[in-house]
Amino acid sequence: MKPPQTKRPLIRRQTIRVIFITLCSAIVVIVMGLSGHQSKNAGLAPEPAFQQASLGTSQSTPQNTLQPVPASTALAFDKMPPSPPAKPLPIVPAKLPNPSRESTPTPSIQTKLGHFPYAEAEPDRLVDAGRFVRGTYERSEQLDREADQAFRQMAAAAKTQGIFLMPISGFRTIADQSELFRKQIARRGSETEAARASAPPGHSEHHTGYAIDIGDSQSDTDLKLSFQDTNAYQWLLANAATYGFEQSFPANNKQGINFEPWHWRYVSSPRASQIFAAARQS
Repeated sequence: MKPPQTKRPLIRRQTIRVIFITLCSAIVVIVMGLSGHQSKNAGLAPEPAFQQASLGTSQSTPQNTLQPVPASTALAFDKMPPSPPAKPLPIVPAKLPNPSRESTPTPSIQTKLGHFPYAEAEPDRLVDAGRFVRGTYERSEQLDREADQAFRQMAAAAKTQGIFLMPISGFRTIADQSELFRKQIARRGSETEAARASAPPGHSEHHTGYAIDIGDSQSDTDLKLSFQDTNAYQWLLANAATYGFEQSFPANNKQGINFEPWHWRYVSSPRASQIFAAARQS
């Protein structure tokens, strides 16, 4: 006799119910896991602006957000030794301009064979500066009125100490200088050698009326190196600056001109100082 067929449908229903319940449970577990993951991510700080920009987003730059410092990092900072105090920077004084120097440099002036160019003095500024006398020969010399006044004061002071100062040559025209320079070329063989002893025309300090060749009572020392051995020269070295005079061509001068102990120039007034500014800075 065959068993009844009614039990198979019942078994199938139970199997389907078990499978359904299992699937539902799995779905619930998955949903709960996703929810928990999203809740954790919700507490994280937003990505830095440069990361967002790298992803191609066009969002505006977020405001700075403070992030909590991990406890391990905070403890590490607590254990670090304190930084040494910063050393103060040294105080460097400001460099101030030197008041003794001119505020603007003197423009470059073209020289000729070591001599600077000079214009002739204005005739109305020239005055009689005394006479050069040797034996039966004598002539009158002229200087600019400023140089003349200073030279007369200097000669008077020297006379009180037994020193005689006499003008050998003062103002000189360009025409006179041309003749002198021509004679020097004939004597020395070339313009270069002549220029070491005499200036080319248009380049002599005598044109200005502020330069003077000085002699004393001894005629054999006129315009010669032996003048440096006289009492007059030694007195000038010690006292000429007091009256505004200086040597134009001392020994080993930068212009390359022969040493002329007899040649002096007046530089004390603003006008004279300007005329000789380039030569004095050379």
